[in-house]
Amino acid sequence: MALTTAKAELIGVFLESLAYGVYLMVFNECMSVLRKRRSRPSDYLVGTALSLFILITAHLVIDILRNMEAFTSNEAVPNYPSTYYGTWDTWKNIVKSSLYVAVTLVSDAFILYRSFIVWGRNYFIATLPFLLFIADIAIGIFWVYTLSLVLPNENVFVDALFVRVTTFYSITLSMNVICTLLIAIKILRIQRVVAPFSKANKDQVSRLVPIMVESGAAYSAMLVVMITTYTSASPAMFIFLNSMSPIVGIVFSSVIVRVGLGLSHGDSHPAAGAISSGRNRWGTRASSRQPMSSPQAYNYSPSFPGGGAQVSLQQTIHTHIDSFPDDTESSMPSPADYKFSPAHAV
Repeated sequence: MALTTAKAELIGVFLESLAYGVYLMVFNECMSVLRKRRSRPSDYLVGTALSLFILITAHLVIDILRNMEAFTSNEAVPNYPSTYYGTWDTWKNIVKSSLYVAVTLVSDAFILYRSFIVWGRNYFIATLPFLLFIADIAIGIFWVYTLSLVLPNENVFVDALFVRVTTFYSITLSMNVICTLLIAIKILRIQRVVAPFSKANKDQVSRLVPIMVESGAAYSAMLVVMITTYTSASPAMFIFLNSMSPIVGIVFSSVIVRVGLGLSHGDSHPAAGAISSGRNRWGTRASSRQPMSSPQAYNYSPSFPGGGAQVSLQQTIHTHIDSFPDDTESSMPSPADYKFSPAHAV
């Protein structure tokens, strides 16, 4: 049985509803993490989370209304759902497309700003992604405008609309890949600096890398599927188009949640340290298990080329003047005594 546009739209709204339920749970956890932060959360984190929630919810409402209207409003008309979904210039369809473009632009702005912050507000590094973001805004506006000019039952996989939609997806994909690589490279550079001083806690630093990479890869993979299905003129494109908005919300809200909780890929236990909202600082502090006297402190604060992060390592060694020779080793801090607070890179 061939997949028609009406069937694809119905399946897409069903999957969108399921994904939205998952998104609600992730969004609730995201806001909980932001509320429980030790200091005032960043405005762009709160703004991104709330903006995505409003836009994604409105997108689902429009899709449900379109489904109800297509399958229940004119049941006496043969194949009315196909006729309904073949009419592209309705206000509901234009609003739906506008909401999707807005969700995409908010998520793009989010990852662009994160890469800008991680690289120490380096304008040179952010130049190319910023130009792609501006181009994305322009193409997104042209996409919605062109959609309003499509005639009923006209093929949306050809002509100007086809070019603008594929260009929009391609630019978004390119920008997300670049920003994800920038963030991953920065974290890897920081890891190399910190590793010699906190080998026992190396996994706590490296856990940030899969967060950045996997989150970007999940969204990028969906964009690849969107481009593939659209360029092949497959109605399956509408399945992914409808479910894309809540998936975007899940991906980017999960970034905030996982960083805030200090979780890594495949790790069911929270990190020993907690995320702080300082200006991208790592801190390690060691202490002895035994009673202390005559403390000695050693501090090391390496700097990073390009800025964006600062590592502050501190080790405090305590010894007992009256300890026996056999107790010397037991009085020294062991690697298990070191606690590491992962970086706040958002």
